[in-house]
Amino acid sequence: MPSSELLSKYAEVAVRVGVGLEPGQRLLIGSSVGVVDFTRHLVDAAYRSGASNVDVMWSDDHISRARFEHGPPEAADVVTTASRAAMAAFEAGDQFLYVSANDPDALAGIDPALVARFQRTNQAAVEPLTRARGSLQRQWSVVAAPNPAWATSVFGDVDENEAIERLWSAIFRACRIDQEDPVAAWQAHVADLDARSRYLTTRSYSSLRYEGPGTDLTLGLPDEPIWIGGSGGSSFVPNIPTEEVFCGPHRLKGDGTVTATKPLSLFGNLVEDFSFRVEDGRIVDASAAKGQEVLDQLLATDDGSARFGECAMVPMSSAVAAERLIWNNTLYDENDGCHIAVGRAYPINIEGGPGMTVGELAEAGLNMSTTHVDFVVGSAELNVFGITADGVEEPIISNGEWGFTPERSDS
Repeated sequence: MPSSELLSKYAEVAVRVGVGLEPGQRLLIGSSVGVVDFTRHLVDAAYRSGASNVDVMWSDDHISRARFEHGPPEAADVVTTASRAAMAAFEAGDQFLYVSANDPDALAGIDPALVARFQRTNQAAVEPLTRARGSLQRQWSVVAAPNPAWATSVFGDVDENEAIERLWSAIFRACRIDQEDPVAAWQAHVADLDARSRYLTTRSYSSLRYEGPGTDLTLGLPDEPIWIGGSGGSSFVPNIPTEEVFCGPHRLKGDGTVTATKPLSLFGNLVEDFSFRVEDGRIVDASAAKGQEVLDQLLATDDGSARFGECAMVPMSSAVAAERLIWNNTLYDENDGCHIAVGRAYPINIEGGPGMTVGELAEAGLNMSTTHVDFVVGSAELNVFGITADGVEEPIISNGEWGFTPERSDS
């Protein structure tokens, strides 16, 4: 295990930068029984930041799998006590911190249709919470902590203990915990991402064009898209780490092909070597070398699950990408390179979006779905261009790196 000092620094970043917890606020932490020690550091950090109450809601991969392996089929349609507790905490005014510490293959071999039913049922049960998080109207953040299964999936060439130590070290570097003042380092990093998002918003691009190995894709954007990065102008940072600046594509405007450059952990299974063909904004064909069935289940979740909800730009020189790992964890893989999400769009990506109804958001062009799954398309060979209303292409990502600086003149 890492030193108590490093774990305390990481917990401080999670609470102060991630959640942005303020004195007197309540906090609910969702964590795994496999990372009890780190979770205790989070609780301590929250109380040191002035929390009035901190509760922990525990999860366990074995228990999650048992529902589908030993329970009746109708167990997939149950709204869990955990979902009810999350809504109760939301109604009580809690802020939320989630610890990702799962086995990427925890549900391997389980019927993905059952898992999809279960997730659909429980996502619907917490819809008000999901909407508040997506609109940045409730403070929340996600961090990660290694467990043996995850660590060995990343470092399979060493024993379990060494794998865990190596993954902790990679996480600390990717999250700037190894720097002299991690909180100050994060504040500077978030300021840069926010500046980039403000600049891209001023460009008012009508569409984006992606080109790279196996990728030739154009995605239309809603009118006057708002780009979000870092804190999104709020007092918290939803993902630790975060390296992205993102917008929401138009749900009906997109054509071409796109190929993922990293595996995707989905429904407790790994999906590998997959690609999509898109027509009029909808995925009309999907193929995967591994995990085809679970990928098909994702796309069949609801009417919006075969359309895109997010386009995120991430440079290959980011602190996450510098580790040169296949993380097998969406939080890290999505910050390892540019990514696109299937499913739900974020209302914050259009003017007035947080106050719109579902119908109004759809009319404005944003995709609605009960799911939101990011897949990585970034590489050192990817180029992404913003296309202005008069058809001029401007580089956003060039050979995997930023193609602009936020100080560049608009003239």
